[in-house]
Amino acid sequence: MTDTKKWVIGFVDASDALIAMANVMSDLLAVGVWLIGLYLVTTKLHGTGVAHALYRELEAWTRREGARLLRLGVVVGNARAERFWSGLSFVQIRARPGIEMGLRIQKVRVLAKPLAGGNRDEYLALVPRDRPDA
Repeated sequence: MTDTKKWVIGFVDASDALIAMANVMSDLLAVGVWLIGLYLVTTKLHGTGVAHALYRELEAWTRREGARLLRLGVVVGNARAERFWSGLSFVQIRARPGIEMGLRIQKVRVLAKPLAGGNRDEYLALVPRDRPDA
């Protein structure tokens, strides 16, 4: 897999305490397709709306930097994460069984969200490896 740049982004509160972080890659698999590899918000802020607010800022930044589509993976069965991302208009592109994560083998839902119009078929034209039959 190729990418142009990688970022590790920290979000801090008014007292400079780290409250969230994201790992982002630009132009993964195709120009304009960006990956959110990791997005974590401190547990004490879950359910407060902070995660959604920070994500909106992250998405706005990716748009300004040239992202046309965002892509990510969610472990099947992580209900909280699945609800979070679907609530932000990410849709499942395919499921990938057999993904190694540490000592476990997981089934991962590949999710995507177009930022500049577009739809699932246009995404799959850019990233053929995510086609369900690939």
